[in-house]
Amino acid sequence: LASIPTIYFDFDKSMLRSVHKKELERTAIMLKRMPNLMLYIEGHTDQRGDDAYNKPLSERRAEVVKAYLTKRGIEANRMEDTWFGETKPVNDCNEITCTEAMHQLNRRTELRVGKSSFTYSGRKKKVDTM
Repeated sequence: LASIPTIYFDFDKSMLRSVHKKELERTAIMLKRMPNLMLYIEGHTDQRGDDAYNKPLSERRAEVVKAYLTKRGIEANRMEDTWFGETKPVNDCNEITCTEAMHQLNRRTELRVGKSSFTYSGRKKKVDTM
């Protein structure tokens, strides 16, 4: 499988960076070539701000990735998004003092691929019933 990117965001933003658009283009090509794969999109934030604010921000981050891939021809039913807000940090900045780079690693949308529950079995052969 091609490398599945992690998409990083600026503080308090849900706009895609141009470098990540290129990575998502490659992800869309891979998904088109492998129609039996599902894409799981997981939105995250850093731990600044409260969870009531961060959860919707993580949702917007996941949704912008999903919308970008939908515009590239990936069916919405092949993508499932989940929003974690600040609950699954890479760096727990409540326990340690984080640098800006450490906060950046928390502001992300992670992508995973998995097998779809539905599969395409190809064209059915006609059966001669006579």
